[in-house]
This record gives sequence, structure tokens and C-alpha cells, in this order.
Amino acid sequence: MKRACVRAAVVFGVIVMTACSNTKEDLGSPTAPSAPSPSPATVRAVVVGGAAISGSTYQMTARADLTDGSARDVTTQSQWATSSPEIATISATGLLTIARSGRIDVRATYQGVTGSMPLTVTAPAPGPLFILSGRVLETAPDQKPLGGVTLSIVGGPDNGATTTSAPNGQFGFVAVHGGTATVNAQKDGYVVNQMTGIVLDRDREIEVVMFPTPPKNDSGATATARCNDRSWSWAQTRADACTANGGIAYAVCPGPLCSTVTTR
Repeated sequence: MKRACVRAAVVFGVIVMTACSNTKEDLGSPTAPSAPSPSPATVRAVVVGGAAISGSTYQMTARADLTDGSARDVTTQSQWATSSPEIATISATGLLTIARSGRIDVRATYQGVTGSMPLTVTAPAPGPLFILSGRVLETAPDQKPLGGVTLSIVGGPDNGATTTSAPNGQFGFVAVHGGTATVNAQKDGYVVNQMTGIVLDRDREIEVVMFPTPPKNDSGATATARCNDRSWSWAQTRADACTANGGIAYAVCPGPLCSTVTTR
């Protein structure tokens, strides 16, 4: 049986009332305070490093040091920049390419924190220079020199260099660097000719052959062959193509008469 009591006392003119019980259940159990949730780790510092991988390139790295004492590689997650892009540029993955000698700061920013590394870089000594020249011809049946063709180096050390063939088909790139180049040749009315794997270890002459863009017939079908009299054929077999036009000069590739995968 529970018993409650009320006591009253006068203390300095103030009535203080207390309630009591002779049972432990009425007192209740104290609640322990919950531990505060730990704060998520944040970036304390970004440390930039790097190593040369060739005479003109460095692979830079970025490490984020966190407030919980851990660290992580953030090279590909960082935003990269250099203090002098005219001296060296850097890609989104931290590949630094040297254009000329000088001193730069390489910076990596991750989650609003920036780290930097000073570098004194030296551009590699220029290698030997060569001449890449040649002539442009239209393919058979004409096989005539072709002027006004734009030739562009689209792969290799001189990427972006352009020249145009003269009326006699001659062209030339002077002072090109050694290496392996890819050259595109293009002219309105002709299929783009891309030449890959041109090794530049000496002066070289090449012959560029251009193919006229094959026409379409009234049904929208592309010609399948060029005839020796300069006409076009839409035949689906070699036996039927250009039979009254001097035979086949060449088959249009890709196409039903083409034995290779070369696009013409």
C-alpha cells in the first residue's frame, strides 16, 4: 500500500510545501545525457606534389588532409591551375605540360581549400626540324593535280599547322618537329582524306590522293562506283557496274562493290 504525505513548514515567513511518498517508484530513474554526434571531418589542408614523367611533362598529385587525422588522394577531384599558363598548362587530371622555361606555382583546390607547389621548369631543347611536302592529286580516271586543298596536321608535335596546295598540287610544311603526325586533306566536293602514322625522322614527301564526293540518285542512293569515262554507277554488283562506260575506275567504299573498309 502506497502512502503519500504533504508537509508544510514555515521558513522565514514563507510556506514551503513538499510532497513525499514512502515508495521508490514515485522518485523515478534519472535519464543519462546522450553523447553529442561527432562533427563530420572537413578538409584541413591540400598538399600538392608531382614528379616528371618526360622532359616536358609532370604528373601532379593532390592530397587532402582531414580534421579527423585521415588523408585521401584527391588528384582527379581537384580543380587545377597554374600561375603562368604561358609557361605551363595543366589538365583536369593534373598533367602539367611545359611550354617554356620559368617559375610557376601549381595550385589544386578541393572543397574550397587550395594548396600550391612552386616549380622552376625548363623547357626541353628543341629537336631537329624537318620538311613535310608533297603533291595532291585527284584519283583516277582524271589523276590531275589538285589545288586549293587544305592540309592540316591534326596529330603530332605540330598539331594545328595548316597549309594549302598550289594549283599544281604542290604543298609543304616547313620546320616541323620530329615524331609521328596525322594529316587531314579536305576540299569542297571531295571526301576528307586522313593520313595517319606519318613518321617524321627526316624530310619527307608524300602523295595525297583525293576522291570526289560520290553523288546520290533521285532515290537518295549513293553511287557505288566511278567509271573510267568519269560517269558514276549505282550497280549492286561488279558485273553490272560501268559495263558501257569503260569499266570501273574505282569502287565507292563503303559500298556493295568495295572489298575494303576505306571510306571514299
